[in-house]
Amino acid sequence: MEFLEIGGSEPFRSYWETYLSRGLLLIFVVDSADHNRLPEAKKYLHQLIGANPVLPLVVFANKQDLETAYHITDIHEALALSEVGNDRKMFLFGTHLTKNGSEIPSTMQDAKDLIAQLAAEIQ
Repeated sequence: MEFLEIGGSEPFRSYWETYLSRGLLLIFVVDSADHNRLPEAKKYLHQLIGANPVLPLVVFANKQDLETAYHITDIHEALALSEVGNDRKMFLFGTHLTKNGSEIPSTMQDAKDLIAQLAAEIQ
């Protein structure tokens, strides 16, 4: 399985559609503690998924370990994930790094297993 990470800043957005058309699923990462950028993240997420109505979607709500982080339900609402469509497989995970970075939190292991399963089903 190959992963391609394309950043979300303005210079990289022009590449999104090029690679998305060849992807098996979309993994979208948001900063749960950056409340001001969530409306922008919502806008671009819906733009991306609008191009392919059945592409599976995995959202990582990162930095869940910070006190200022929105909870998963808040992220679900802020990104309007209930509007992604009934034909799309969609998953939302709260994530964070461990203090020393050497452990993989169980949530990330679950996400890794899910991504592998989704990719296998599609191929």
